[in-house]
Amino acid sequence: MLAKISSARYPLLVNIPSDFRLPSWKIPIIEVDLSEIDVPQIAEKVSEYGKEALYVTVGTGVLAFQQLQVRRREVMTTLHTENPELETHISEVVDHAKSVATLLCNKLRERSPLRNA
Repeated sequence: MLAKISSARYPLLVNIPSDFRLPSWKIPIIEVDLSEIDVPQIAEKVSEYGKEALYVTVGTGVLAFQQLQVRRREVMTTLHTENPELETHISEVVDHAKSVATLLCNKLRERSPLRNA
């Protein structure tokens, strides 16, 4: 419905003559000889570029991981110098989390239908 309204109003707003026609363009057909294309060479180049892209991606990932490790060590050093008992507190929290996880796993094993199988 919107298209009908728009097309009905458009000539009135712009004053397009009723005999207006778009120009016709003729595009010559280009002939391409596919026998001249060396498909194995193209496939080799595509494979080579794919490997290079993969190497760059993996290298970037390794560098980002190393930078993250450096930042983590810096933060841990800063936190340890500012709060020496932090390491003890963290190990207590980790031990508590492990005990809670062990209890949950044991309860899930007890309720598992595969327990008797």
